Amino acid sequence: MNKIALFLFIFPFILLQAVTPKNDELVTLHAVSTAEMNAINSPLEGSIVFNTDNNEIYERNTTAWSIISSDGSETKIVAGNCMEVTGTGTSSIPYVIANNNTGETQVSAGQSCKQILDTGCQVRDGVYWINPDGGATDNAFEVYCDMKNGGWTKIEYAEDFIDKNYWATGDARRWLPTNFTLKLTDTQINDIRAVSTEGKQTYVAQCDGVITYYYTTGANYIYAFGFRFHTGEETVFGQQTYPGTNINVTQDGCATNRTDALNTIFQINDIRVPIINVSSRDNGNGTETFGSPFTSNPAWLR
Repeated sequence: MNKIALFLFIFPFILLQAVTPKNDELVTLHAVSTAEMNAINSPLEGSIVFNTDNNEIYERNTTAWSIISSDGSETKIVAGNCMEVTGTGTSSIPYVIANNNTGETQVSAGQSCKQILDTGCQVRDGVYWINPDGGATDNAFEVYCDMKNGGWTKIEYAEDFIDKNYWATGDARRWLPTNFTLKLTDTQINDIRAVSTEGKQTYVAQCDGVITYYYTTGANYIYAFGFRFHTGEETVFGQQTYPGTNINVTQDGCATNRTDALNTIFQINDIRVPIINVSSRDNGNGTETFGSPFTSNPAWLR
């Protein structure tokens, strides 16, 4: 019984020992010159030989012999939309596989927020680099992208349109003497518009004693605001509708000369946004004030 137990203990230990093969037990490839390799009649696909002319191992594919390289240069890598591959696969220039970072750096700037979203790789809202003119990326710039709602590019104002009295010389139809300021340059906004097909903006008309759209007492629209777009084009004013553009009033709290601050909300859908000036008529009393919270109501292009 003791001898059997000793055998069972030693036997598995022996099986686990590495055994150095003898030279006649190694698998040896056929050694051939290039001429001999090419002269082989109808070699089977997958056959391998050792070429003595350049000391390389060759594999036969359907129609030709190709080197089985040890430096990885024969490796084929196919990347999906959200991956990019750089390098040649050689030992000196190895493959590098990384996430597609379109828009995350200046050199990887996308054309627009919508184009970045369409890659399928960037879906979070946030700041991205864009290069809408398609030239060198040294003039790319950062914008905020609304990705969750379809890739809209935010066109921000530099400051709010301060709610105050602008004239105390009697009511009259007037445009503001200076246009509103924006964070992006005119060229940058024009370049974004050139690669966009849609524009939108919510204009919130703050009013204290200023009629901005419908005039309840007169039952008319003679005080309705007009708007100047970033392109320099202007809408009609003093009427209910805005031909040539899509503007809807979704709330009108400024239809009477009340002395408490209220709002009229204009929903503007037009590729020419942002709004850079407004035309008013009910504005001449020193206590009549109006403005708009631009920093919380930017324009958007897509």
